[in-house]
Amino acid sequence: MPVHDAQNLSDDASTIASQWYVAPKPAVPTGWLVYSLDFILAAIQGCAAHPETVSRTAGWLAIGRTLQGLMGIAQGILMLLASIPVISNVQETTARTFSRSAIGFFLRACYWKARLKSLGQDTIIDQNVEIWGGANVSIGSRCHIDTHVRMAAGEGRHGQHGSIVIGDFVHIGPGVHVAGRGGVEIRDFVGIMANAHLYSATGVIERPSDPGQLVSMSHTAPADMQQVIEAPIVIEEYAVLGMMSRVMPGVRIGRGAVIHANSEITRNVEPFANFGGGPRAKQIGWRRPRRRSPSLPPSPANDDAATTTMNAAPQPVRES
Repeated sequence: MPVHDAQNLSDDASTIASQWYVAPKPAVPTGWLVYSLDFILAAIQGCAAHPETVSRTAGWLAIGRTLQGLMGIAQGILMLLASIPVISNVQETTARTFSRSAIGFFLRACYWKARLKSLGQDTIIDQNVEIWGGANVSIGSRCHIDTHVRMAAGEGRHGQHGSIVIGDFVHIGPGVHVAGRGGVEIRDFVGIMANAHLYSATGVIERPSDPGQLVSMSHTAPADMQQVIEAPIVIEEYAVLGMMSRVMPGVRIGRGAVIHANSEITRNVEPFANFGGGPRAKQIGWRRPRRRSPSLPPSPANDDAATTTMNAAPQPVRES
């Protein structure tokens, strides 16, 4: 993921934002069924990676609608079974460990459609995804929740609280952990790379009201022997979290920001900011376009100068 390493930090986020063209958000499918007709057609024609090549002839549409109808019947049965406690436990284990095949993805989509607060269409939930407190989790359309992702949003039956809200077109990479006790919101088009961690609640080693008391970092200790802070995390549109990055409670990561691999974020990140380094990440530049997009309208002033600057020799590039 190439990003420009800015020469100085004197620009502000609004200046950087004006240099980017942001395409209109595509319409997302909606409805009770886990998969849209377009998704099914792309899958059976083997062009899921290139949906623009899907054939929509009368014959293909008839096949797709028939298959969608049969899948709808199966989905209804599976969702009904998911509401029966003992059967639901067996169904979750089966769905979670089933192969990365069309059947496996369908089983997982149906199960989580029944168990989550909401689940959009055409979202892929991969093998060995664990979701605790599904009634407090919402996932949008056309997302990919990758293998071994763990989300914890609090089990109401155990007196726990929390929430996780994920927008559309989001990819959450393998091994990502999302702790939603303090609330986590991940907006549209966000990419979270492998083994990143988002903590909206965490234990700390000092109690502000009594700094002289030695507190425990174990969650099994009595509540009056711990000190836990909770604060919501918000990841805005188009932001990127690199591999093994960590986001701590109360952090807001702005639109289009880039968090480099193995960075720990403990404070807000401005839109389009470029953060990296350790042990606590700091801003190392801005995420700038290499050149002006032809889709941007002409600037009313200084357009020639801006175009010249943006088409100049590229700045050094960092990979995250």
